[in-house]
Formats: sequence, C-alpha cells, structure tokens
Amino acid sequence: MTENNLNEIEKIKKTWNDHADTYDSCYETFEGAVENYVDWELLNKYLPKSKNAKILDAAGGTGRMALPLAKMGYSVTLCDISPAMLNVARRKTPGEKVSDKTGIAECDIRNLPFANESFDFVLCWDGHIEAANELIRVTRKAGTISIFLYNKWAAAIGNFYENPDSTLALIESSPSYLESEKGKHRIVGIEEARDFLKAEGLRVIDIYAVCGWLDVLRIPEEVLKSRDWDEAFFKQITAMVLRLVKEPSIMGISRHLVLYGKKM
Repeated sequence: MTENNLNEIEKIKKTWNDHADTYDSCYETFEGAVENYVDWELLNKYLPKSKNAKILDAAGGTGRMALPLAKMGYSVTLCDISPAMLNVARRKTPGEKVSDKTGIAECDIRNLPFANESFDFVLCWDGHIEAANELIRVTRKAGTISIFLYNKWAAAIGNFYENPDSTLALIESSPSYLESEKGKHRIVGIEEARDFLKAEGLRVIDIYAVCGWLDVLRIPEEVLKSRDWDEAFFKQITAMVLRLVKEPSIMGISRHLVLYGKKM
C-alpha cells in the first residue's frame, strides 16, 4: 500500500472518528427521521425472505441499519473503517439484545476480509462505487447488493457557481472524482453507474434518488433541524418523498442515488 493510500485511510478514519459520538443524533431531527423512514421503506422490499440469510452492512458506522436487521432475525456483519463508529455500535448492541446476531469488523471496504460469496445481501451506504468489485466478490450468486452512489450531475450543479471551469472539466472527464473530507470518490451518472456495475457482474434492478427532495420541497431549515414535529406533516412528507424517489428529474439533482442489483 502506498503512502498516499495510507494517508487517505487515516484522513477518512479521523473524519468519521470525530463524528462518532454525535452521528446518531442527526437521525433525531425531522430531516434525519424522514431519511431513515424512506431508507427502510425502500430496503424492506429487497430483504431476503429467509431469516437464515447472512447480511453484510459495509461502511455501516454505528449500526443504524445493522442492529435493526439483527433484531429482525438476520445474521448481520457490520464493518467500518472507523474504530470510534464501531465502538458506538458495540455500546448499543447489548441494549438491543442482538449480540448473538451481530458481528463487528474494522476494515477498509475496498479490501474486505471475507471469503468469496460469504453473504446473501450486502449494503454499502456511503457512496463508494470504488468498492463495488469487493462488495460483489463477497456476495453469493443471485444475491442482492444495495449501494449508495455520488451523483455526478448533482455535484456539478452544486459546484458550478463557485468554479465553472473545474466543474465543466469534472463532468467532461471519465472517470470523474470529487474530493471531500471523506476522501476522494468517483462520481457517476445513472447510465454510467449501470454500465460500470454490469461490467463488474451486477445486474441493476432499481435506482432511487434519496437526497433531491430537500431542494424541491423547500422545507424551512428550522423544520428540518427540529426535534419535535407534527406527525401528520411527517406522514405527508414521507408519502411525497416516496413518490419522488423514482422521478427522473429528481434523480438528476439528488446528491446520492441508492442502487439495488443482483449478482450475475
């Protein structure tokens, strides 16, 4: 491993370690609660029917998805690059009474420490298309993968005003990469994602927009950040968001896309 790679890993670890103790609190806000509700509404349609299925939650942080999946009866392995995020998950595991159903491993998801075809279902919800070959490798044939992607067009729209020259260069280059505090990540459009993942051995089933609703519905910031909200309005918002997730125009501006596919 090169020195640059090691430095990148340490940078990513520090970023997530610094957020570990406050990460779960973002899902206590109205915005986070809507996101969590929509995530589960989409995910439930693709979960294995058999509770004997083995699930990998890659880059799963504090166990937001892994621990509820274990409570549902699945055998779940949670892995993440951040030891501090995993320590939060470990502290929650006894209270959730899922210790016997949950395994925890610290690792870089681009180099997973699991044998080929170890899992029936694999989640990776931190935008790492670079890890696709590893995620597919550890998934059983005909198993399901769900992965978050950074949307190339949303990144271009967001960055255009500040730096139009670099933004135009970004969308014209292939492959395209965006750097942030979470490291350097490849960004893709929908068709580019389909083609790339098909080449890696994944047949795409569905793609959803998961962040574009904020820009469309124009909900005030104070409502998004509130921790006390009207349940009737919450139901209205989630119903609207679930109608927007497949709308092509929303997909174009959504910061993240969530993709579901089957290993061929």
